[in-house]
Amino acid sequence: MPSNRTLAVLVLCLGIVVSVWLFSKKSTFTNQDVVLKNTQPVSVDSIIKIEGEKNDDWKKILVNVDPKNQKVIDLTKNNTVREDDTTLTDQMSRDFLSQYLMAVKEGIDVTPEVASQIAQNTLSLPGYKQGAVVYIKENLRVSTKTDPESMRIYREKINQAMISVYFNVKDDPIAIVVKALQEENENELKKFDPIITINKDAIKSLLDMEVPPSAVKVHLDLLNTSSLILSDLESMRVAISDPVKVFSAIGSYSTHISSFSTALSNMSLYLTKNTQILLF
Repeated sequence: MPSNRTLAVLVLCLGIVVSVWLFSKKSTFTNQDVVLKNTQPVSVDSIIKIEGEKNDDWKKILVNVDPKNQKVIDLTKNNTVREDDTTLTDQMSRDFLSQYLMAVKEGIDVTPEVASQIAQNTLSLPGYKQGAVVYIKENLRVSTKTDPESMRIYREKINQAMISVYFNVKDDPIAIVVKALQEENENELKKFDPIITINKDAIKSLLDMEVPPSAVKVHLDLLNTSSLILSDLESMRVAISDPVKVFSAIGSYSTHISSFSTALSNMSLYLTKNTQILLF
C-alpha cells in the first residue's frame, strides 16, 4: 500500500492536471463567446465571390457621400480633368531628356556647357517656333476699282486700322512678360488680352476691306507683319504655363516690330503717291 507521502504527491499531480484542463476549457469557451457576439458569420461563398471577375464590391468603398446634400460621388469614374502635356515646354522636356540619355549612354560627361548645347539643339528642332498665319493674295478682297473715291475709302480704312494699333496699345509687351516671369505672376499676363484683341481687330479690318490691285503687295506686307506680331503676343501670353514658347517670341518681337514699321512706311509712300495724302 502506498505511503502517505506517495498519495499526497499523486493527489497534487492530479489536482494540477485537472486545474490546467479546466482553465484551458474555460478560455476556449470565452474566446468563442466573444467571436460570436462581435462578428457576423462568414460563409465560404462570400470569400469565393471576392475572387470573381465580375465582383465590384470593392467599388463600394470608393464612394463619397456628402452629408449635407446626400450627393453621392463615385470615385471610380474617370476623372475628366487632365494635365495638358501638349505644350512646347512639355515637348522640350521629352526631347531634352531623350538627347540627355543618349549622351549618357555614349559616355559623355554632361557638364553645364554640354547641357546648354543639348538645350540649344532641342530648340533648333522643327516645331519649336510659333508659326504665324501667312496670308496670300487670295485671302484679300481685291477690287477692280481704281477711281479716286475708291482710293480715298481705302486710305481711310487703312488709317483707322493702324491708328487703333498705335494709339490704343499703351503697355510694352516685353515689359509685361519680363515682370510676369520675375514675379511668377500669371495675372500680369492678362494685360496681353486687350493688346491681342486690338491686333486681331486690325488684321480683321485688313482682310475685310477692299484692296486696290496696285496695293496688293504693300497690303500683304502690312498684313503679314501684323500676323507675326500677333503670334509673338500670343506666345508671350502663355509665358508662365508654356515658357519655352516665349523664348523665340521675345527674341523675334523687336525684329517683327521693325518689319511692321517698314511695311507701314511703304504703305504711306504708296498712299502718298496715289492719293496725295500721307498715312496718319
